[in-house]
Amino acid sequence: MNKLSLILLMSLATAGAYAQGTGGGITTSTDPARAAAVEKHAQELQERQSKEATSKPAATHASSKKTTTKKTKAKTPTTHKSSTTHKSSTTKAAKAPKS
Repeated sequence: MNKLSLILLMSLATAGAYAQGTGGGITTSTDPARAAAVEKHAQELQERQSKEATSKPAATHASSKKTTTKKTKAKTPTTHKSSTTHKSSTTKAAKAPKS
């Protein structure tokens, strides 16, 4: 019984340490300088995106005329002949683990 309790206690401690280690990357800060830097960066990104959106013109079609093609004689389809034969591969059955 003591071994089982010790194993459960260790696994809970390990799981708790792992959960605290994976924060996800989102943090909260009350530093005004940090907040100002983040806001400045966000504003720069918005300006860059608006410049890219206005500088690239929308894609348009060059002409709406239909092109005509010449009628050609239909060729007879050719068949592909393979000189090699393919054999299906066989797999060995997995062996049961030894206990």
